[in-house]
Order: sequence, then C-alpha cells, then structure tokens
Amino acid sequence: MIQTLYLCFISNAKDEWAGLMILSLQLWIYISVFRCRTRIRLLTENLYRISNTLHAHTVHKKKMLKVYIWMYCLFVILGAAFFEMTFFRSGMIAYEQQELLDSEIIPAHLRQQFADFLYVSFPFTLLLANGFFALLPGYYCFACNCLKQFFLRFERKSKVLIAHHDYQRILEIYKEMNETMVMMNNFLSLPILVSVINILATLFWYGYSFAFVSNDNKVIGIFYSIGFIQYFVLLLLTLPPAAAANQAAVTAREIVLSLPGWFPKRYSTITLLICRSFMHKTSLTLGNIYRIDKSLLISAIATLITYGILIGTLGSVQSSNNKN
Repeated sequence: MIQTLYLCFISNAKDEWAGLMILSLQLWIYISVFRCRTRIRLLTENLYRISNTLHAHTVHKKKMLKVYIWMYCLFVILGAAFFEMTFFRSGMIAYEQQELLDSEIIPAHLRQQFADFLYVSFPFTLLLANGFFALLPGYYCFACNCLKQFFLRFERKSKVLIAHHDYQRILEIYKEMNETMVMMNNFLSLPILVSVINILATLFWYGYSFAFVSNDNKVIGIFYSIGFIQYFVLLLLTLPPAAAANQAAVTAREIVLSLPGWFPKRYSTITLLICRSFMHKTSLTLGNIYRIDKSLLISAIATLITYGILIGTLGSVQSSNNKN
C-alpha cells in the first residue's frame, strides 16, 4: 500500500514499479505459506518420524543442524543490518523524500508529513522484505536436505534388509518417504515457483543497476552488491538442494524397482506391490510444471546474464541516439 501510494505521488517511477512487483510477490508468498502452516508442521513431524525410523538423528548431526540454523539466522540478520545501513548512507532515502516534496499532486501543507512517513516506512519495508522472505528458502533447503539424507540412508539400509530377506520393511520405509515428498511438493511447489521468480527478478534488478546504471556514489554500489549477494544465496538455498533430493529419490526408486530380482520366489507379489504404489515418479517441482534438476540453476543464471546484456546494450544504443 505504501509503495502504491508513493507511485501516485511521483512523476518518474520506473524503478518503483519493479519494487512494487517484487513486494507483491513476497506478500503473496508470505500469505500462501501462512495458510499452509498446518501442513508445514505436519511435514516437519513426518521428517522427524522418518529420521527415527532410519536412525538418522545422531548427536553429531543434531549439533551440526543447530550450527547450520544459527549460521543461517546470523546471515539473515547481518544481511538485513548491512542492507539497511548502506541504504541510509547512500542518500537514496533523501532523494525519494525530495521527490515527494517536489510533487505537485500532494498539497503543500502535507508534503513534509508524507516525506517523514516515507523515511520510516521504506527502511521498515526493506527490513521485512529481506528478513521474512528468507524464511521460506531456508526451510525449503532444510526439508530438501533431510529428504536427500533419508534417501541416501535408505540406500544403505536397504542392503542390510535385503540380506535379511525383509522386502516388506523396505517397501514400508520407501512408501513413507515417497508420501512425504509428494505432500511437500503438493503445497510448496507453487510458493517455491513464485519465490524463484521473485529471486530472479530481484537479482536482475540489483545486477542491472550495479552494472549499467551510472552512479558515482560508491555506497549505492555496495547497496546493490549486498542485495545481489543475499538473493543469490537464497537461489543457491532453493534449487541445488531440491535437485540433490530429486537425484537421491531416483536412486532410491531404482533400488525398489530392483527388488523383484533379489527375491525370485516373491517376484509376482513384489511386482504387484510396486505397480500399485510406486510406478509414478516422484520429484520436487516448480509449480508442478518443471522438475528441478542440476541444470536449472545454470539455465537461470545464463538467462539473467543474457537479458541483462541485451537490455543494457539496448539502453546504451537508445541513449546514444537521444544524444545525436
């Protein structure tokens, strides 16, 4: 709402429209995740139950998990703090205030009040955008890493169970992991799709502003650099862990499909059980549209670079034509 009102009171607001789009996407993600909070709690309980089944919750891993969580929280807090500090020192807020003071739409006796309100609201908006938005990629990375570790541990445990001729236990464990992965993809695939689109749009905005927007203020360059690093880390927390979980799921599925060959006497029974429950390939996707794999990260980065160079070149040509 603040961003929309601000757009109504200034004349040149091309960058602010991009900011409004990013904030709208982040708001939609937050509302979507908040509505799915019960499913998130259920997913966490399922992950804990699978961890108990596979005996994956060792003391060392618990300590490492706490270290990773604290490191991630420290990254979010420090990133938001540096982001706010560079925003104030860059003088961008003063420039925005001056645009409001010069606006002819706002009555003269209300311009200073609007400028003061902007001074408080903009930093708060940036803090929320860089703080709350980092929660979903962090949790998604945690869940994907848990699934990957469970599938890898299932691969080792299945060898022991095959030696003990306990194929039923193998199918039970795999069914529980498979159902957990399906549930996670059903309610998180769309928020993650919007989150990735938002991250890519923000990366493009920070990268383009840093590379092509001419400005002698070094603090503004640092401001764009910090924002670019933050969102690039969020992209790395989203796509590679999901791709690794999908790869581990494929390996676990191959083990299940090979069970009839390990138990010739139960070949028909095991084949029937597999055909009933596990013929459909399960994977983490973006909006149930695109399966996340290792090449997606490279494709996304290449797309950002290509369009950045293209738009930057067009902007240079247009500015040279205007001078002529």
